[in-house]
Amino acid sequence: MKKIIAMLLTLVMTLSLLAACGQNAEAPVADADTDPADIVTIMVNIKGLGGSIEITDDGTDPHPDPEYPMQSAFVNAEKGTVVKILATPEEGYHFFKWTVNGVEYSVDPLITVTAEEDTEFIAEFLPEGKDGKHVDLATVTVLGDLLGLPDVGSSCGDGRYIYAFEQDGNTYRAICEISEETAQAIFDLDFEDPDYTKKENELIAPLPVKAIENLTEGMPTQEEADRYLGKTGQELIDEGWFVHFYNLEEMKFGMVHGVYSYAITFEGEIKDPENFDENTDMGGLTVVAITCDGIGDATHMDMPED
Repeated sequence: MKKIIAMLLTLVMTLSLLAACGQNAEAPVADADTDPADIVTIMVNIKGLGGSIEITDDGTDPHPDPEYPMQSAFVNAEKGTVVKILATPEEGYHFFKWTVNGVEYSVDPLITVTAEEDTEFIAEFLPEGKDGKHVDLATVTVLGDLLGLPDVGSSCGDGRYIYAFEQDGNTYRAICEISEETAQAIFDLDFEDPDYTKKENELIAPLPVKAIENLTEGMPTQEEADRYLGKTGQELIDEGWFVHFYNLEEMKFGMVHGVYSYAITFEGEIKDPENFDENTDMGGLTVVAITCDGIGDATHMDMPED
């Protein structure tokens, strides 16, 4: 049994944009006579879990929508437009801070900004009782010691509970032991229950932490990535890699292997590009360039051994 607990925002920004479009379809569109150079995009997302956001650019105050909470939204606005953004915590969480490019911007849940350039605002929430202070990872014994840090997902299965989190610009994951009874209790929780997070935290807080891995420090070097040069795309698929995006005109792919994501350029011919299937049509493609470009799935149950 395996259950992905966290609602990951996206592996790639494209998914965030699609989510935003689906939930923020009424975002105002700039006047047709406006010079495109004067239009900027204000993007709003949340980090991890714990709340929702609202955004307006028509002078009104944003209000939370309990029926359709948003975790991602954007507006395309003319330069000089006043934009208001609201972060609303869910049950069991409190608002922590807004960041822009990883730098703290404000600790007020409602902020008013002027659209001057493309900007992404990130809302961070923390569980009640946690203040976001630095955690000495060497002293951690149970998962409850980590629940105040920004989380980036969790998964449960095979007697393990994996909790991914961030601190000091690094992404970590804690590997915990979990009994079948506790795992089943988590599985049985109603995800739509307004007290879901509180109940989940009560179940996972006592879990003993067996190891903490720094995924950022463990990113493969270029030399390690280059070992895949010359392999075919089908060989990668057979080894457990999967595609999360591709550009067939430039033969550039984004692929994930275990915890990490890679930018890959292939050489070769695709016979039927219009009906391309990444799971079956990559045998004639050969890796000619590859770079590890980040963390793709921090909660992947098994780290690559090669």
